[in-house]
Amino acid sequence: MSVAQDLLLLQVLLLGAGHIKRDPPGYQDEFELQWRHFKACLDLLHLSPDQPSPGLGELVTFVAQVASCYPALTKSFTGDLMATLDQHHMLMEPVLRHTIVKALILIRNRGQLPPTELLPLLFRLFRVQDKSLRQLLFRHITSDIKNANKKGRNERLNRTLQNFMYTVLGDEHEGTAKKGLAVMTEMWRRRVWRDARTVNVIASATSHPSPRILLAALKFFIGQDAGAGAGAGADSDSDDEERGAGGPAAPTKEDVYGAFHKGTTSSKKKKQKKLRRVQAAVKKAGRRAEGTQSEAFAALQLLHDPQGFAEGLLRRLQSGGARFETRLVIMTVLSRAVGVHKLLVLNFYPFLQKYIAPHTLDVTTVLAAFIQARACHEQVPPDVLEPAVRQLVDQFVHDRARPEVITVGLKTVREICTRCPLVMTPELLQVEGVVDG
Repeated sequence: MSVAQDLLLLQVLLLGAGHIKRDPPGYQDEFELQWRHFKACLDLLHLSPDQPSPGLGELVTFVAQVASCYPALTKSFTGDLMATLDQHHMLMEPVLRHTIVKALILIRNRGQLPPTELLPLLFRLFRVQDKSLRQLLFRHITSDIKNANKKGRNERLNRTLQNFMYTVLGDEHEGTAKKGLAVMTEMWRRRVWRDARTVNVIASATSHPSPRILLAALKFFIGQDAGAGAGAGADSDSDDEERGAGGPAAPTKEDVYGAFHKGTTSSKKKKQKKLRRVQAAVKKAGRRAEGTQSEAFAALQLLHDPQGFAEGLLRRLQSGGARFETRLVIMTVLSRAVGVHKLLVLNFYPFLQKYIAPHTLDVTTVLAAFIQARACHEQVPPDVLEPAVRQLVDQFVHDRARPEVITVGLKTVREICTRCPLVMTPELLQVEGVVDG
C-alpha cells in the first residue's frame, strides 16, 4: 500500500470516527467490521513482525480514537497493543512502532490506562535505536508526571514511580538508565519532585558501571544539569551529554558607546532597547546560576547515607580507569559531601596528594577540594592532613617557584589552617614566615 493510499485510508477512518463519537449505537456494525479487520492484521503482525503491515497503523489510530465508545468490545485493545509492542518493538517498522506508542499515549491521556502499567513498557522502549521515538517517550513521561501533580502532590503515585526509578537507574542498559536519570533530574528542575527520595534515587546512579551515568549524576550534585534539563529530551548521543553552559554574553564597552553615541536618533533607540534586553538576560542568567549552586548543596543535604555515598565515590576514584575530567568532578562532589555533612573519609586526603603539583592540569580544582568545599573541617585529625599540607608546601612554596604559584600555595595553606589550626606545625610556620619575609 502506497503512502497516498495510507493517508486516504486514515482520513476515511478518522471521518468515520467522528460519526461514531456522535452516534455510537448507530455505527456499531461498521465499527465491528473494522475491529475484526484490526484483529486479523494484528495476528499477521505476530506471524511476521519484521514484514510491512499495510493498514494496521491507521486501524490502531482509529480504534484508539473510539475505543471509549465501545468499552466492552475493546477491553482487550490496550493489552493487545502493549503485548505486541513489548514482544516485537525491535523488529517492527519504525512508523508502526511510533503509531502504537502514540495510541497508548492517547489512551493514557484520557485516563483509561494507569501510569504504573505504561511506564515500565516505555522505559524498555528506550533501548530502541530510534531518536524521534526516544524524544517522544521522554516528553510524555515528564509531562505525565508533572500533570499528575498539577492540582496537588500525588504522594502515592510519586512513591510508586520513584521506587520504580530505582530499578530503571540500575538497568545494565546504558540508554535506559541514562533516560531514567534524565527524567529524575528534569522532575527536580521543574520542582515536581523536591524530596529526599528523589535525591537518593539520583545518588544511586553513582554506583552504575557506566562512566556516562556516573558523570551525569555527579553533575546534578554540582548544579550543572539545570541548563540542560529542558533539552534532555533532545537525546544527545555525545560521550558526556555536555550541553553548552555558557549564558548570554555581557555587552562590551563598544556596544554601550554605540547605543548612546552612534547613529541616528531612531537607531540609537533600537540599540538601547536591545542593550537593555541583553543586560536583563545576563542578570537573569547570573541569578539562575546562583540558585543552581544553592540547590546543589540542598540536594547533598538530603542524602540518607552520606558516609556510604562518599565512600562509594572514593572507591570509584581509587579504582582508576576514569578520565581525568571525570575524576575532577568526583573529587568536587566528594569534597562537598564531606564538608556539608562533616564526614570522616580519611583515605581521601592521601589520594589528593598525587595531584598536588603546579604542573597538574586544573590544579586549582584539586586545591578547591581542600578549601572551597570545606573538605577540611575541625573534625579531621591533624595527622591525616599533615602529609597533604607538607606536599602542598614542598610543591608550591619554595625559592624556585614563580610568585603566582607561591601565592596560590600560601593562600591554600592558610585556608586549611583556618579550618584545622592544629595541622600547622612549627616547621610549616617557619617556612611560611620565611617566604612572607
